[in-house]
Amino acid sequence: MRLFAGFGRRHLLIALVFCVVVELGHLTYEWLSAEDLHTGIVALWVALYFVLAVAGLACAVATDNVLGERASTAARLLVATLVTAAFGTLFIETLLISLPESLRLAIEGKDWSGFQGPLHRLLFRFSISAGWSMLLVSLYTMLEASRRATERLHGTRVAALATQRQMVEADLRAMQARVEPDLLFAALVAVDEAYGRSVDEGERALDALIAFLRAALPAESASTSTVAAELDLLRAYVGVRELVSGPKLALDIAAEPATRTQPMPAMLLLPLARWALDGAPAAGLRVAARCAAAGALEISLKSDLESAPQAAGAEIAGIRERLQHLYGERARLEAGEQGTARHALIALPA
Repeated sequence: MRLFAGFGRRHLLIALVFCVVVELGHLTYEWLSAEDLHTGIVALWVALYFVLAVAGLACAVATDNVLGERASTAARLLVATLVTAAFGTLFIETLLISLPESLRLAIEGKDWSGFQGPLHRLLFRFSISAGWSMLLVSLYTMLEASRRATERLHGTRVAALATQRQMVEADLRAMQARVEPDLLFAALVAVDEAYGRSVDEGERALDALIAFLRAALPAESASTSTVAAELDLLRAYVGVRELVSGPKLALDIAAEPATRTQPMPAMLLLPLARWALDGAPAAGLRVAARCAAAGALEISLKSDLESAPQAAGAEIAGIRERLQHLYGERARLEAGEQGTARHALIALPA
């Protein structure tokens, strides 16, 4: 374990702010006391406080790394404060002893004759260091607690969103596993009847069913697909639908080349096409995919039904709910009817 792991730029910023605030407090006191202020001495004390603050924060980080979560916040705060105060006392004492007497007097502003001895002087410096150390370490502890709480809250929200998405995609996998059993049974009957008419017709019918099953088979990542894959699934579905219901449907697909490789949720286009076809005889279905503004993907569908459509079922509501889970308000679904036709537009963000 690295002793100072986690020490970084934010600690230097905290130290800089702390030393400036402390020195401003000292300057205010000296100004009110009408004492002489020397720019060089003020700058030197700012530098000293910055070094002490950086060292104090390093001690707090090291304490957190050594004690970890097994120690309470109060215990880590106390240990870090004592270590920081001890370091500050030894640092200042060593620095002042190493300086010439005249420079030491200019920096400290008082003679050592007022102390009863070295121990008295060390205890005095330790009390001063303990004061600013408690302020510094408490500030650091409060900021770290806030940062960690924010990170935990963010992690909890991300986990909740991931769980919600997994639930939606679990519903999708269940939908893919079903693959419309009624349609499959009807397709199997149609294949059998086609073989009864001729071998060639039966093989064509079987090829159409196999193409649909391959296109509808869940991929390794069932949550995502591409525009090209979803259009292939739609073509295969229309082929099986023609096999079951009989009349040929005029399927017109126009997709811009740039859209074909764009990702999109799996099994999103097929429910929309089922809604557009309404389970009734239809003359045609037109599908268009294009890149809209800011790289958004737009897919439109329009069907030409031979009779008035039935009331809209649960498919549109299910698609809206899924888009809400996946994209929030960034996705758009428009669906409506006009005469004997149904039209829909789905817009997905980049």
